[in-house]
Amino acid sequence: MINLLKRILGIESPPDRRKYERYVVDAPLKVTVDGKEYECSIDNVSAGGVKLAPVLGLDAGIKIEITHQKSGLSLPASVVADDPDGTRVQFDSEEAGTIVSVWVRMLHEDA
Repeated sequence: MINLLKRILGIESPPDRRKYERYVVDAPLKVTVDGKEYECSIDNVSAGGVKLAPVLGLDAGIKIEITHQKSGLSLPASVVADDPDGTRVQFDSEEAGTIVSVWVRMLHEDA
């Protein structure tokens, strides 16, 4: 009961419900949507997806292809939503997302 009251009064922050830890990475990407290419950069990455900058203004659910030119990795994904400062994207495959997340972070650790 006390914890509920604390949460209602804003004394205690709610637990983070994110499934995957996010990592800040500044890396260039190419996003392809129906043959149209966008130059973007990663704001953050996780095994579930990435947040891209700038805002792409694409509808949620649209299928896209993300290409990391430095590694040659390419991965299908779906737009989740736009935030004021970027576009959230979910990888179509969690397993592939895990690999890409680790790979991209390693490639840009020292950059």
